[in-house]
Amino acid sequence: MQQGIGKIIIIVIIVVVLAVGAGIGYWIGQGTKPSAEGRPLATQGGNQDSKSEAPFVGDDFTILPPAGWAQAHLPSTLVSFHNLKEVQPKGSEAEKINFKSYMAVSSYSRNGKTLDEIADLVKRQVAGVAPTISFAPITDGTINGQPAKFIEANVSMQGVDFKVMLAVAMKGDKYFTISSNTTVEKWPEYRDIFYNVLNSFKFKYQ
Repeated sequence: MQQGIGKIIIIVIIVVVLAVGAGIGYWIGQGTKPSAEGRPLATQGGNQDSKSEAPFVGDDFTILPPAGWAQAHLPSTLVSFHNLKEVQPKGSEAEKINFKSYMAVSSYSRNGKTLDEIADLVKRQVAGVAPTISFAPITDGTINGQPAKFIEANVSMQGVDFKVMLAVAMKGDKYFTISSNTTVEKWPEYRDIFYNVLNSFKFKYQ
């Protein structure tokens, strides 16, 4: 029963907007803070190596998942990575719902919107679905040389404090969202892992 509940939580816990315009899609997570403009790449904090033996190769991008994490394709995502070996503190609410930290990538047509417009829409939609969510200011940065927006947030659900970070990057007529998701308690452990995976993202098209 616990595994079933955990699976539902992965799909439904925090809603992160992954689509804009006609057919807005939502999906769930918690997260981190990537390399914003003027910040160095993360070099300390996590106790796992973020690199894996081979990158995931999609139609339009490549990305290096955390070592040892399981790959899946959850609804509205191009790929997702889950730490199925993660152990939550004994007796915690996160353990009760069998929550596993994860990352996910999605992509949609920008429909003529600017990066600022997409980031603002993502934030509004998330706030509309999770009214108790609290956001840090949107920050600017780059992903594979392209301008990006980073949205970090905290939210409590089902007795668990989650941390969510969304990176939004755009190139050509597409934009990508990369969500990094964990509990507030696990954040120090995963911070560098999430940063390094995000910095491994590369576009395959001009």
